[in-house]
Amino acid sequence: MKENKVYIETYGCQMNVADTELIMGILKGHGYGLAKELDEADVVLLNTCSIRDNAEQRIYGRLGNLKTLKNSNPNLVVGVLGCMAERLRKDLVEDKKIVDLVVGPDEYRRVPEFIDLAFNGEKGIGVRLSKTETYDDIIPYREDGLSAWISVMRGCDKFCTFCVVPFTRGRERSRSLKSIIDEIKL
Repeated sequence: MKENKVYIETYGCQMNVADTELIMGILKGHGYGLAKELDEADVVLLNTCSIRDNAEQRIYGRLGNLKTLKNSNPNLVVGVLGCMAERLRKDLVEDKKIVDLVVGPDEYRRVPEFIDLAFNGEKGIGVRLSKTETYDDIIPYREDGLSAWISVMRGCDKFCTFCVVPFTRGRERSRSLKSIIDEIKL
């Protein structure tokens, strides 16, 4: 059986960069390879931002580009992950027919499961917010060993009128000190 290759594009803040490394670590642990180029991929994942409308418009534009690729390769799995997936899940699942999986920031552990569903012709949807998920036990996959974004907490409890973070990343919760130190030592 051939190894499925995943290509991930990251949009937005440094938290999304850290999340992409987490997702890649999860996928590597489940036997997925990482594609360096889009045309090598069996799965294309967009790790998205929802803070500004401009970021969302970029994703919609990118999905338009990927539609052409998916038309020429109907077996290609396309997924939208991250904050935009959490916030606009209904639009992404119902209106964007090329999207096979939609996964919010607290459901990344299930990405391999959702990819399997998509390969079997089903939609993979995981957008439940968690009060406890911190990914303490996940080893991020990093290609650059010189620097790293180390997340010490997830979510936010402030609910500022202008901000979507509590609605897309959930309530504030901190990682254990041990897991932070262990990740730094990597």
